[in-house]
Amino acid sequence: MLTDLQIRKLTRYFEVYDVDDDGRVDRSDFERVLENVRILHGVGETSTAYQELRRAYVGRWEGLRAGADVDADGGVDLDEWLLYWQRTLEDDVRYEAEVEAITDRLFTVFDTDEDGFIGPDEFCNFYGVFGLPAALARTVFIELDANQDGVISRQEMLETGREFYRGDDPEAPGNLLFGPVGV
Repeated sequence: MLTDLQIRKLTRYFEVYDVDDDGRVDRSDFERVLENVRILHGVGETSTAYQELRRAYVGRWEGLRAGADVDADGGVDLDEWLLYWQRTLEDDVRYEAEVEAITDRLFTVFDTDEDGFIGPDEFCNFYGVFGLPAALARTVFIELDANQDGVISRQEMLETGREFYRGDDPEAPGNLLFGPVGV
């Protein structure tokens, strides 16, 4: 059973992915994020890099749809999203695979200088592809940079993910991964 804090965090996560604000996450939301990533990387639609990105994003959408679209209407509403995450969080193997995949994708897409870390500008790019403000990204980045060295390591991001998904401490910095959660 999801706690109240988890519901608030996962609802915020849903809102971030619901790019067009229509109350459901569907393929068009993933397509929009993919287009923003393509622009960020400055790659053409026919490039190998774009085709790899497209496969990854469409694959992620298809995995989510298959696991969460209970009513098979082609989209995932908030109730389906929360049920998907409840099931994921109850299954340790599935949960760890999800957190690892999300972390890997974040580093693959946003570690643009390929130094193995996410810097403040790269974190702003992460927020930017979802249409979130850079000022918010910079504020959240400071909170997530656990050792305050000016970058977020893969280990810090894994810990952030664990705090976000499974944590129930209202003061944990990981709660902010996708921005502030509602009260």
